[in-house]
Amino acid sequence: MTRLLPTQNQAVYLELVNTLYRQSPPIFFGNIMVVSLTIFLLWGQLAHTLLLGWAASIYLLTILRIIVVWRDLRGPAGRQPTSRRCWRYVAWAAVSGCLWGAMGLLFFAPDNAVVTVYICIVLAGMTGGSVASLSSFWPAYYAYALPTVLPFAIRSFAHGTPLFSVLGVLSLFLLGVNLAYSRVMQRTVRDAIALRFENVELIRQLTEEKERAEQANRSKSQFLAAASHDLRQPAHALGLYIATLRTVAQAPRIERGTVDMLAGRLQSALSSMSQLLNVLLDISRLDAGVIQTAKRRFALQEIFSALGNQFSQAAAAKGLTLHIRSTSAWTDTDPVLLHNILANLLSNAVRYTEKGKILLACRRRQDQDALDICVYDTGVGIAADQFEPIFREFYQIHNIARDREQGLGLGLAIVQRTARLIDTRVDLRSVPGKGSCFYLRLPDCRAPGMVVAEPIAAGLPASVVDRTETVLVVDDDKQVLDSMQILLQSWGYRVLAARSLEQALAMLGDDADRPQLVVSDFRLAADITGIDVIGAVLRTLNADVPAIIVTGDTSPQGISQASASGYQVLHKPLDPSQLRTTMSQLLAVAQEERAAST
Repeated sequence: MTRLLPTQNQAVYLELVNTLYRQSPPIFFGNIMVVSLTIFLLWGQLAHTLLLGWAASIYLLTILRIIVVWRDLRGPAGRQPTSRRCWRYVAWAAVSGCLWGAMGLLFFAPDNAVVTVYICIVLAGMTGGSVASLSSFWPAYYAYALPTVLPFAIRSFAHGTPLFSVLGVLSLFLLGVNLAYSRVMQRTVRDAIALRFENVELIRQLTEEKERAEQANRSKSQFLAAASHDLRQPAHALGLYIATLRTVAQAPRIERGTVDMLAGRLQSALSSMSQLLNVLLDISRLDAGVIQTAKRRFALQEIFSALGNQFSQAAAAKGLTLHIRSTSAWTDTDPVLLHNILANLLSNAVRYTEKGKILLACRRRQDQDALDICVYDTGVGIAADQFEPIFREFYQIHNIARDREQGLGLGLAIVQRTARLIDTRVDLRSVPGKGSCFYLRLPDCRAPGMVVAEPIAAGLPASVVDRTETVLVVDDDKQVLDSMQILLQSWGYRVLAARSLEQALAMLGDDADRPQLVVSDFRLAADITGIDVIGAVLRTLNADVPAIIVTGDTSPQGISQASASGYQVLHKPLDPSQLRTTMSQLLAVAQEERAAST
């Protein structure tokens, strides 16, 4: 049997005691019947006063026990401690055993075979019959059986005749068998109860897993429906703009302003699509667990100042007052992830607040040595029944029509998942119509020591110049490959374009065209990945050439696999400036390493 948890052990103990009380009615009925039968059978064999006094004592005790058990069973659960209920029952059982044991002393009549045989039968029957009823808690049976049998056994040995000595031995033997059987019975009952609780726990876990799976399936359906809608909208706009551009191209006279306007609209539609894809990528990276935390001690004012600069203009444009309360607090967490969390919360506050103010502040919790970082707004507020759903993907309370101007409904999902990475969670207090307060708790570092403050998001303003190096580009999609070739050539690179691993290796024969950089798509035909291509190229060149993997795979497994390769990973749709900067940096580092090795 599996090992029980402490709470399960307590539940089993409670159920054993409850079983003890529930099985009492048959015992009480048996006591009354046996006492009544004893009076009837021994009325002519014993003194009436002695017999009636003994019977009255058992009747009175039985009535008292019935009252105690009835009040216990009718009383509210948990009214009394389990141990108190248990040992109280043991005490009553011990008193009952003493009264039945008195039968072996008071009624002991060596010369009366009827009385002697009847005493043996009653004592054996009472101790044997109580095994099943009292063994759910073996001390109760011991407290009852020992005083029931021992007086008669001792009295038999004291009488000294061979017959009564044999009766004493048989009484003790029967007592030992019953005691041992009682322990076995309790283990059996306890195991059965424990197994029942384990089954209940398993059913509870299965029910929770089933509910989680159903919720995940519903969330997936909602996620796909919303993502499909939000992707189709800019794609639809792109199609219309391209059709318009073709019509303009066929006109006898092309106006520069019209072309410029269409280019701007195309860029806007593409930016909308890229925004959604980038947010989906953020969620997939969180699910894949590839985001590494880099905790350090730093002053919160670093982030507060950066956020103030970031959102002051957006708040002012809506006529809102953005107040960033200065703080001297220090904390120990990942500053980049914390900045992203607060930026998302402030972005939502600006979007959903029409008038009033937005406050970013920090307060110390003296009792817990912690900091509460709060983002407060006077916006529309959120009803209590929406506190949990708003952290789901694509869930928006006031955006049924999926207006992209109101966001994508992914910000809070990213916020909560990012918060888990830094061992905290985002909580919420809100009153509809008055505003909301999102807050998270972080450790308070009162003695930061000698800490070098680092910028939250260090920019990489590399001076990008045209290059003349050779770049091997591998992609099985012809349109993507052609566009990459044209783009890189416009930057001055010599380009080797291949659609497969075999084509790429075939292009490496001429030393004059040996590539200084490899750019490969992640998912290629025939289950070949960019990792396979880069590995094969490096082995063929017998050189350590920098490489970039470009992927449109947003699944957690794909992101994990690409990130684990150790190569630079860029995600589709590519930002041309990011691609150009990354290529220049990798080539510069490779050139420095070659210079250092010569």
